[in-house]
Amino acid sequence: MLKFLLTLSLGVFCVAPLQAGELTPVTKSCLPGEKQGHCERWVKDFKTAMELAGKGDHGAQVTVAFCLSTGCHGAVAIDKVASCSWHLVIANSGAATVLDGSNIRNTCRPMTAAEKDQARVLSRDLVQKIYKRPMVTTDQM
Repeated sequence: MLKFLLTLSLGVFCVAPLQAGELTPVTKSCLPGEKQGHCERWVKDFKTAMELAGKGDHGAQVTVAFCLSTGCHGAVAIDKVASCSWHLVIANSGAATVLDGSNIRNTCRPMTAAEKDQARVLSRDLVQKIYKRPMVTTDQM
């Protein structure tokens, strides 16, 4: 029971800010050093991509999903649930490609059932907010 409550509380912690309507995940402070400029550029590019992704820009949505999955060279906090959610949004965008379907499988399938459920809820909220319509049920996870 304790494990379940801990898992549930961690899941709520990771997803709650995005469910509350805030579409900006956490960017990191770039550490001083030779790669600081590269990291800072990714932080800036990610923030721009988040803005455009929220307006329905397919390329920006792909960038957001990628950064949430990989961390974009240390510029963004990795959040697999949010990344999967954005891949589901892309699948519901009307502009999805074969590669986008592959990205869903690669990102979402390894997740736990609880994480997949969180991703579905978040993606439904995002599709409603971005496209002003309900999500089409295409679950390739």
